Amino acid sequence: MFARKQIDIGYRDLTAALGYCLCLGFRRRELSTDLESLWSEDDDAVAALSVRTAFDCWLATQNFPRGSEVIVSGINIPDMARILEHHGLHMVPVDVDLHTMEILADEVEEAITPRTRLVLVAHLFGSRMDMDPVFEITDQHSDILVVEDCAQAFDGCNGYRGDDRSDLSLFSFGAIKTASALGGALARVRDAGVRERMRTTMATYPAQGRGYFFKRTLKFAALKTLGLNWVYTAFTQACGMFGVDYDKLVVNAVRGFRGDLIPLLRRQPALPQLALLRRRLRQYPRERLEARRHAGQLVNHQLPTSLRCAGHANPHNTWWLFPVYTNYKSELVNDLRAEGFDATASSSQLCAMEGVDGPAVDCEDFIDGTVYVPVYADIPHDALDRLAATLRQHAQAIPSALEEEPETELEPAILAD
Repeated sequence: MFARKQIDIGYRDLTAALGYCLCLGFRRRELSTDLESLWSEDDDAVAALSVRTAFDCWLATQNFPRGSEVIVSGINIPDMARILEHHGLHMVPVDVDLHTMEILADEVEEAITPRTRLVLVAHLFGSRMDMDPVFEITDQHSDILVVEDCAQAFDGCNGYRGDDRSDLSLFSFGAIKTASALGGALARVRDAGVRERMRTTMATYPAQGRGYFFKRTLKFAALKTLGLNWVYTAFTQACGMFGVDYDKLVVNAVRGFRGDLIPLLRRQPALPQLALLRRRLRQYPRERLEARRHAGQLVNHQLPTSLRCAGHANPHNTWWLFPVYTNYKSELVNDLRAEGFDATASSSQLCAMEGVDGPAVDCEDFIDGTVYVPVYADIPHDALDRLAATLRQHAQAIPSALEEEPETELEPAILAD
């Protein structure tokens, strides 16, 4: 059984992380300065525990009036909504083009009111959107700022760092992200005064300890081993024998902040965490990213237009996730698992963002019908061909099923070329 996703970190890096936990010579300011210099030559970067941490801290510097509106991409994680709510802000979700995963500029323009203060754009599933249409709109409103959530969009150490016009660009190196450092984030902050206030504020946060990061590293070393094909097969079979829902076990094992969100994210990363992130940025092999991109393209090009991966038409897609839409999620998951691919409809934290007037319609429908398919560089090409064949067989069965259920909310053609 091929695991639903591989943790993008090697055993050498994990061993180095354990060694960093025993090193007493690290200095926080030195590590942070190194990271920020690696990330940007313009002295506009800030290191943080997580994307959520940096976003929360940035919002605290803005002093938006309570009740101000934030236009958001219709798909993101619930924690981003909780942070906005904590700061007294109201979300206004707008739909995205499911071909490219780009926020719909015309809906952004329609959503602007006198209370709008921010547009939060999420680059989704490994794709990266063109920011020009957004700035063509916001440039007409001097009081509207722009934030890019690039947590899923890292495309190499010399790649995209966010648009220079954005007020804040956020990148994650969490446990399941590209170039994982088991945590940590880097932000580019356009305003120098805001940047210094963020650094000053985050310096007052309590720091995570070495012991915490040591245990976290061991945990994810075990999860990486679990992702080996034969180990994962044995794991799923054992869970089946004992009546254990392995889907819940896997999901809970990789979830981030649990409990009262704001106090948990207002922490400084452990020093070994910063050292590992510095190592990853210095040494991350771009060929690994290219191999994943090739795997995504290999599968996607074999699929009918009715079952294309969301974001398939985006020229900057790195295929961090491979989500497909179907009206019959459980059938597709079962078909893929029977062929040895652990697809899932529940492992992602991504959801349709819920505003005062409800979620964006297409985004809600898409999330309700999404299956995440395992497509990554470590799967052999012959297995990827077999996976694509299983997806094609599922797609061929859809037309007759749709005739029986004409009330389908989202037409399969929404992902067509």
